[in-house]
Amino acid sequence: MAASCGLVDVEPPELQFPFELDKQISCPLKITNRTEKTVAFKVKTTSPRKYCVRPNNGVVQPRSACVVVVTMQEQIVAPPDLQCKDKFLVQSVVVSDGLSAKDVTSQMFMKYDTNMVEEVKLKVAYVMPPEPPLEIAEESDVPRRIMVPMQRILDNGRSASELSSGNVSLRSAEMGTEVGSPLGRFGKNEDLLKTAGPVVETRIHAGADEQYHELSSLVSKLTEEKKSALEQNRKLREELELVRRQVSQKQGGFSLAFVLVIALLSIILGCLVKK
Repeated sequence: MAASCGLVDVEPPELQFPFELDKQISCPLKITNRTEKTVAFKVKTTSPRKYCVRPNNGVVQPRSACVVVVTMQEQIVAPPDLQCKDKFLVQSVVVSDGLSAKDVTSQMFMKYDTNMVEEVKLKVAYVMPPEPPLEIAEESDVPRRIMVPMQRILDNGRSASELSSGNVSLRSAEMGTEVGSPLGRFGKNEDLLKTAGPVVETRIHAGADEQYHELSSLVSKLTEEKKSALEQNRKLREELELVRRQVSQKQGGFSLAFVLVIALLSIILGCLVKK
């Protein structure tokens, strides 16, 4: 669906920007000439500092179209409820054939009796950006997710060094002078290439397996250390609880003995007073 006037169609009829803070957001605007005449256009906005329009004016040939890119500058504050009151205005006017975009001036879009300027008004709307798909990783899949990127980094570094050494061997093979080769200058290039290929491949696979086992051992070691720390923490808590119980029992026994002594002294004093 497009917003139309007598001269041009403008798509879309509403500029929608997936609003995100601190990010420039662009929206294409297509202007189609509906007539058999050359039409000049000009794009205006109520917030010129907020938007960048390229190109903001130009010429559309008969029965052709032009694409304008409207870019919203980075915003540091989101409007309430993503409401926007900004508007755009696309003006169009018939001009002489052969006119180029650099010849378009503001005077062409001034309204008077002999100059028919048509306008299309566009609203601006902010929409929520699409949410990225959520990835839920299983607990057993975590070590693989850690080791695979690390393995790729190690493989990239190792492949670069091995390929560089492989290039030296291949170049030497082409010249018939590979270092350490008994064939020397008169060796066969095909035999050298066949020999160098499996050696490089074997080194790459051997190094990859070794690094994978090292990473697996490291993950296993960290897991065991975590379990050991949790077990020690549990034992310390049990010992602390036992000490607390013993202290409470001792404090209770002392209080009971004190009460018995006081009661005995009271009985003796009472007897003495009666006598």
